[in-house]
Amino acid sequence: MYDSILVPTDGSEQAFAAVEEALELAALCDATVHILYVVEPIPLGGFAAGMEPSQKSWGEVIDEQKAEGAEAISTITTQAADYDLIVQEAIRHGKPTESILEYVEEADIDAIAMGTHGRSGADRFIIGSVAEKVVRQSPVPVLTVRIAEIER
Repeated sequence: MYDSILVPTDGSEQAFAAVEEALELAALCDATVHILYVVEPIPLGGFAAGMEPSQKSWGEVIDEQKAEGAEAISTITTQAADYDLIVQEAIRHGKPTESILEYVEEADIDAIAMGTHGRSGADRFIIGSVAEKVVRQSPVPVLTVRIAEIER
């Protein structure tokens, strides 16, 4: 059914909420799990959002984001080992939605499993939702998991 399942992560609690679902699905299908972290610097006058010029260099911010990505990927890879799954890891640089969809095409992904904040109303429109954009644009099925559903 599914030979390859993509688990995009930003290291948030919402992203990790989808991991168990993705790993269980992968185990049922004997699928390879692809874990993707996207580094998304937000340039504002040459500095990342919320950063004062005297605090950090642009390179330091990117390095920190890559380190956060490697840690998030490592955590998921450790969980996948419990299921005896094959794991492919990737860190990309760019806009999350675009990077996820590009990876789907490049790696011949069959399904995506990702967490969502479960926002509604004005919050969703102001903040935007990577999960929602992926669902709308993905050429493959997308399993979304809200953290509220996990916290029973």
